[in-house]
Amino acid sequence: MIQLLFLVLFAEGVLAFLLLVKIGPLRELVIKSLDQLKTGKGPATVKTIAGTMSVILLSSLMSIVKIQNKGAKLGTMSPMDQVLWRTHLLEASLMAIWF
Repeated sequence: MIQLLFLVLFAEGVLAFLLLVKIGPLRELVIKSLDQLKTGKGPATVKTIAGTMSVILLSSLMSIVKIQNKGAKLGTMSPMDQVLWRTHLLEASLMAIWF
């Protein structure tokens, strides 16, 4: 397993080196190969990122509701709860802009 990891790291290093050094046709071959490899992967990537952002947004919203319920039960929110509430609200509002 560790050997596979080192093999992948070595391959990434060689690929980065070939992209960095301008060795004419070899660099162009690497770029074309990467372009062919990435073709058609856009929609899956977008769906994965959107799903991840949705989970984080829902987590922030749940934290906001949990803090509000705690404050309503006690009658007041502690300063720490206020800071956490504002942080989660800012995080959720910034993520909601992208949707």
